[in-house]
Amino acid sequence: MKKKLYILLIFLLTFNIGCNDGFLDTAPYDGLSTSLIFNSDANALMAMNGVYSTLANRSFEAEFFNYVTNLGPEGFDQLRAPWGMTHAMGLATARDANIQANYRNFYRPIIYANDVISGLDGNEAVSDDLRKRMIGEAKFIRGLCYFYLNNFYGGVILLDKPTPVTETYLPRNSEQQVQDFIIQNFKEAIDVLPVSYGSASDQGRVTKGAAIAMLGKTYLYQQKWDLAAAEFEKLLKAPFTYDLMADYSDNFNINTKNNKESVFELQYVEQEGLGSSFNRWYGHRSVQINGGDRAAMSSHMLKVFTKLDGSPIDFSTIPRRSSYSNDVAHGVDLTSWYIETFEDVDQRIHKSAILPGSTFVGAGNVTFKLYWPFTPYVNATPRALNTTGQADAKVLIRKFLTIGDQHTLFREDSPMNYPVIRFSDVLLMYAEARNEISGASADVYTAVNKVRARGGVVTLPDGLSKDEMRQNIRLERAKEFLFEGHLYFDLKRWRTAHTDDPVFGLNHEVLDYRFERVFYKKSFTEKDYLWPIPANEIDLNENMTQNPGW
Repeated sequence: MKKKLYILLIFLLTFNIGCNDGFLDTAPYDGLSTSLIFNSDANALMAMNGVYSTLANRSFEAEFFNYVTNLGPEGFDQLRAPWGMTHAMGLATARDANIQANYRNFYRPIIYANDVISGLDGNEAVSDDLRKRMIGEAKFIRGLCYFYLNNFYGGVILLDKPTPVTETYLPRNSEQQVQDFIIQNFKEAIDVLPVSYGSASDQGRVTKGAAIAMLGKTYLYQQKWDLAAAEFEKLLKAPFTYDLMADYSDNFNINTKNNKESVFELQYVEQEGLGSSFNRWYGHRSVQINGGDRAAMSSHMLKVFTKLDGSPIDFSTIPRRSSYSNDVAHGVDLTSWYIETFEDVDQRIHKSAILPGSTFVGAGNVTFKLYWPFTPYVNATPRALNTTGQADAKVLIRKFLTIGDQHTLFREDSPMNYPVIRFSDVLLMYAEARNEISGASADVYTAVNKVRARGGVVTLPDGLSKDEMRQNIRLERAKEFLFEGHLYFDLKRWRTAHTDDPVFGLNHEVLDYRFERVFYKKSFTEKDYLWPIPANEIDLNENMTQNPGW
């Protein structure tokens, strides 16, 4: 599948006239008859693979997943670069490049999916079972992209068939119309997709389980708890065999991709133009390919984690700089405090982040250690882990980084997959829906405790109220999905992002891990629940309207 993806990507780009200032000015097959593309099983399969390639390209991943991590509660742009910091500070405009790129990147797969659906519908040149399955795959991807567009921008333009450029300057559909279309796409995909694929070469394709999970997630976001729970419950029993990996970090390891916990993940390989840019953006300077170190962990999220016995971490004992004559002496005690304090803490923190005193196997298979300050430890053993902004005391991201020499060729093409939805997400969304229906019932406890147990944390206490369980489920999501692009959307759907809540609000100072230096202050107001429609779309389309406040 991956070689075919590469071939078709070149093929599509060859015949694509490209896009003008407006994203919808895109015609993937201009000048080429669709009869030449969908004239056999092999060619049709390559066309479908091309839809996957538009979803898993590195600009899509960098401009979406990295961006929402920095906007969300768990991350920040530690370089304070304008493109990464402006939006988080509440200073974005409709002309910001990332807002425009994000809009474009979600419409591109939709346009390609529409071409595939149209080219396959009623096409007797393609075998019946394969034709139906690929239409289901394309509808899933179309539904997935509209799911995110609707959550970013509210109602957007619905395109359900190949549309000439002259007919794309349409008014926005309502948010409800888009939601109905998303549900329709996932339902129709469920009807024709297989539970699994028999061939290893098909690994990573959309399955029936992925479509069920996204249908349930769509209902969950609409607070249709009964419908959401019913979909998630299907995935807890036969014919589905999803389960948690024993080791949490196996979900972010190139040697254990597409494992039993994976419901759907974007596929990446270490080939130019076909890899992930996670190392490039998340990685520090000691990663094999010399990461750009754009993102770091927001230190206040450390307080979300608990001791293994469920008790809170006592941050009042952290050494303060004012008690020391110099940074080096402070750094020694500060590092020791982190090592000792976090030794018996939920193990997911160590597998998601690099804390002071933690080690990382990086370039040349050398073991590096995170010291502060950096300079005195350049030649230490282990060697000092190198970062951009070496003077800053910051928690670094570990999740999604390749280890040692696993990624050596192309800087922006890591072979690390991105998990769009994992079984742990299914369990926690199921628990959330069931709790809203009937409170903290036994099935809710079972689902949440299963996720907690993998981190080594004790089970939740009996007798929790619905409100208490809701808070625990939200905290569990914060610990489980650090840097995976989910938490920003969680805070928006819970309507807590505009508050000053220390965990679930987005109005707080981003501090270093000494809890003394301020990098910048995040700001989120009511208008930020929807992003602005990109200004170039407003300029080109007189029927397009802007979101309130923008």
